[in-house]
Amino acid sequence: MKIPSKITNFFVYGLGQSINLLSPLIVMPYLIKICQEDGLGKIGIAFSICLILNCIVDYSSYLNGTKEIVINKKNLSFLSQKVSDIYTYKTIICILLLCLFFIIILLFPTIKEKKLLVLSLPIILSQLLNPNWLLQGLEQFKLIAILNILSKVIYISCIFLFIKNREDYIWANFFLGISGVLVYFFSFLYINYKFNLKFSIRNIYRGINIIKNDFNICLSEFCLSIYQYFPILIVGYFTGNSTAGIYRVIEQIFSIFRTFIFMFFNFSYPTVCYDIENNLKNGLKTWKLYHSANLVIIFIGCSLVFVFSNYILDFFHVTATDKQELTFILKFAIIVPILLVISQSLRQLMFALNLSSFYTRIIYFSCSLSVILLSLLVYQIGLVGSFISMIIIEIIVVILYLIIIRKKYNKVI
Repeated sequence: MKIPSKITNFFVYGLGQSINLLSPLIVMPYLIKICQEDGLGKIGIAFSICLILNCIVDYSSYLNGTKEIVINKKNLSFLSQKVSDIYTYKTIICILLLCLFFIIILLFPTIKEKKLLVLSLPIILSQLLNPNWLLQGLEQFKLIAILNILSKVIYISCIFLFIKNREDYIWANFFLGISGVLVYFFSFLYINYKFNLKFSIRNIYRGINIIKNDFNICLSEFCLSIYQYFPILIVGYFTGNSTAGIYRVIEQIFSIFRTFIFMFFNFSYPTVCYDIENNLKNGLKTWKLYHSANLVIIFIGCSLVFVFSNYILDFFHVTATDKQELTFILKFAIIVPILLVISQSLRQLMFALNLSSFYTRIIYFSCSLSVILLSLLVYQIGLVGSFISMIIIEIIVVILYLIIIRKKYNKVI
């Protein structure tokens, strides 16, 4: 694919993904105004639990699945079997997760906000149907953009139409999930028709084999999701739902950058894998070009947040009394996206260079350290401790990635 085509695809993909950046800016100030920080904290905690479970449902589809599809995208028979197998094992995992979820809800009556948790489950069903892992491998970014825009427009509309009282916070995640279910269901029907998907006992066997073979990758991605989405649970546990709501606001601001970073990762991943597979030196040039541009964009954005931090907090209708402290925490937290650009670029390179076994070990270690460090710092110094722990872990991960890559490919990189 020529450079102009890549640029066009990026802008098309970016247009669709931009709704992910804008929807929190549209929805969150309204949710805080109606449901207060306490309600937003509860929404955020339930949402983070669903995101962690989504990682299990996705398993290795966004990594190995996307990589195999982009390499074999001209082989229709391979695509038909591979897509059928992946949807089969994702369905098996989703059913098991939902059964386990309801068993836990029934066995532990002390669990709070059960209604909110149950109403958040469509987020998991939406991720099961979500075809982005396939469309990224096929580099059909226009279709990804259309599906994303449709689902988010439905979600935003539902929030403003139906959430009118403070108690309505329980429906926020439901609307997010059900909008995705509606849009992705019809996209699944299209994929089923285009690739002539077949679901049989053989698909189940092959799906189970994928689960076995990709277990380490899935476990590492699950650990990564724990690292990304677990902090709000710790903050809520040690400091309460209101502080968790404030964390959600600050986290949402820099997660706008995180969304952009992962958009860049997903967009560039198929091309980087394909180029490295064909020519290592040329592939590395492609990788450096993509992520250098990404770093510049994120640095500019973080600088703007640093300068206008007071106005940003006012925009979100934060009612906490100590605005000066929150402004400091926000300015401090934007260090995380800058480090995340670097770590995610190296993470992509680890997969493209087939260093996934080393990657999994790094993630196991960093996840374990993150949970311990996060708990200690939040317990000792409160909200700012969560962001300190993120910065420390990102620095450690970057150093470990560099050590492995340099050791294995020192003559080339």
